[in-house]
Amino acid sequence: MDGMVNWMAKRINIRPTTSVYATYKNIRYDPWTAIAEFVDNSTQSYYDNTEKLNSTKYWNGLAVDIEYKRDKVSGDHLIIKDNAYGMDFRDFQRAIMLDSPPRKKSRSEFGMGLKTAACWFGKCWSVESVALGSGVKYKTTVDVEALSKYKNEEITVEEIPCSTKDHGTTITIWNLNRTLSGTQIGKTKDQLRGMYRTDLRSGKIKILYNGVGLVYEMPKILTEILPDGKEKVWEKDIDISFDFNGETKRVYGFIGLLDEGSTSGAGFTLIRYGRVIVGGYENGYRPEEIFEKSNSYVYQRLFGELNLDGWRVTQTKDAFDLYGGLEDVLIEKLKAECEDYRKKAKEYRKRPKASINTGIETLVNTFSNAGIIDDVVVTPIPEDVNVESSKTAISQSNIKPTTKVELVPDPTDIEVEGDRGKRIVFSCNGKQYIFNFILKKDDPDSRWLNIAMSGDEYIVEWNIRHMFFKPYINDEHFLTIMEQFTFALALSEIEAMRLSVDGKIDPSSIRMRMNETLKAVIKEGH
Repeated sequence: MDGMVNWMAKRINIRPTTSVYATYKNIRYDPWTAIAEFVDNSTQSYYDNTEKLNSTKYWNGLAVDIEYKRDKVSGDHLIIKDNAYGMDFRDFQRAIMLDSPPRKKSRSEFGMGLKTAACWFGKCWSVESVALGSGVKYKTTVDVEALSKYKNEEITVEEIPCSTKDHGTTITIWNLNRTLSGTQIGKTKDQLRGMYRTDLRSGKIKILYNGVGLVYEMPKILTEILPDGKEKVWEKDIDISFDFNGETKRVYGFIGLLDEGSTSGAGFTLIRYGRVIVGGYENGYRPEEIFEKSNSYVYQRLFGELNLDGWRVTQTKDAFDLYGGLEDVLIEKLKAECEDYRKKAKEYRKRPKASINTGIETLVNTFSNAGIIDDVVVTPIPEDVNVESSKTAISQSNIKPTTKVELVPDPTDIEVEGDRGKRIVFSCNGKQYIFNFILKKDDPDSRWLNIAMSGDEYIVEWNIRHMFFKPYINDEHFLTIMEQFTFALALSEIEAMRLSVDGKIDPSSIRMRMNETLKAVIKEGH
């Protein structure tokens, strides 16, 4: 029926008690686990009816749109809208009534998610849904406080004729018990993109938050170059089955090693029916028997995605029920699969990397934003610029070592990427300067800092391989900080010399200028 006519009404009996709806606001949810209840319903409706949806000419994949609307007058609203198959009246009843689980095991196993999550979020909520081809949209509104107060046993459902091409469900929640703001918004989006990684990777399902699609990016997996020159990618599929209390339990998926160690990104992600239960975006499953202590390399590198379809979960679907010895067996089986990966994680040391270009970009932005330098132009350094060819040495900080130090390559030393530095043209206190800022990275025997003048240009050369820096240089943040410190010191010396009356520099003037520069920089950094 494509035409619109006056709507009719049905009623749903929601006995035995309506006051229980009000208790759902106390369920142990997080915003993302509550929103996931709605996304579970949407994605399951799609999977249950994929063939029918794909047969429609206009179908372009499932879209679940999560919209959080701020309104200072009427209050914030949360709206979850999908273009899935939709609900007929029987499914609509089941979604509203208590103790009415779906007909088969799925992501929406308990039949409680919509009700509990909606009541957790707000005091009022509505559901409207139309099944593909039905031409009938059902809509109802639930006022939780009114149900509890007046003990109503029935809820009115509007029956609205619509186009047979319409399909999908919209849930609107208002008079919110919980609002979303600040860091909670970012964390909610991160958790959702992690929880529905399988759906998002398929390319057939889109999940949007306020119109922006969520994207899950797989972490980079460790690829090792073997002595024979071949590559070994540290990732492997696993498929384990075992009997437990008369039931066959299956675990399948993959394990691997992260290219970059991460205390938050490592760990096993436990998935059920394609939806993450444990470890959506962080807090992966990391039993100590496998991952050891939190400061271990195994804890920071080993990860994987493990499917536990059919395994029991908690009602809020944020944990598996692994009691009665089941977790002990699971850990034993997984540990056996991970032994070679645990060993590699312990022995492998990745050579840290830092970029000269990135460090100088940070330096320029920091000093510019702090108001220390202006009118900055950064270009490559000409090949013929070096300290040895300069005419005047302004400063040579520290005496060269009396003993020659050989640079012995160390596979754990930081690898500095990019060219040797940048030419930085800038203004400071009304004077234009040209700094050829060079990072010397191949001579521990050289002085830690050289400042020289060549014509109207200055050469500032920091030797990052000086032996004093060896204990710290593998920290890429140290490299960035020291670049800023060295630049500030060079600028303070040159400014003090320029402004000197008799050409002599009082050491205290350098310290004072250095102090003011560093104060401005740290103030900008905070």
